[in-house]
Amino acid sequence: MSAPKMPPQSDRGAVQTLYNIVEMVASVAVVVMVCLVVLEVLLRSTIGFSFGFVDELVSYLVVLITFFGVCVTFRNKALFKVEMFYAKLSGTSRKLLDILHAVLSLALCGVLIYYAFFLISSSFVRGTISQSKLETPLYIPQLIIPAGLIILAVFILDFARLRLCAAKSQNIATEVEE
Repeated sequence: MSAPKMPPQSDRGAVQTLYNIVEMVASVAVVVMVCLVVLEVLLRSTIGFSFGFVDELVSYLVVLITFFGVCVTFRNKALFKVEMFYAKLSGTSRKLLDILHAVLSLALCGVLIYYAFFLISSSFVRGTISQSKLETPLYIPQLIIPAGLIILAVFILDFARLRLCAAKSQNIATEVEE
């Protein structure tokens, strides 16, 4: 009989490249945020000078770190789950639960992406800007939200694909044994 089919490596390479980029962007955002805050605190406490926009930039970076960080966390399988319950399930039940989780997560991502684009559209049409020295058009930092959710959806799809391929290969291996 034929060997179980594994997922195409080219797809895994593209998803891995996306993961590497997201992880790097989130890491750089953390470093930039820390540097901005430390610089602002030092300047305020020593010479009484404030840039006046650091809090705004840090807020945008927190959003970026949150949405990109959840992508990294999901990809590393580090999201919270009730392991006590999950561990008691059979292998097939775990795979089915994983697929159900992926479907529900994708549905939630879809709804959030849909409404995030409404928010962005509204901010763009109204010309909404931040109330700081930067006067940032708010649709620009708001783009982080659907970007992070779309990337998360890609990672969820990849996870579901891998679980389905694992289930198929297990079924093929079971058929070979019989």
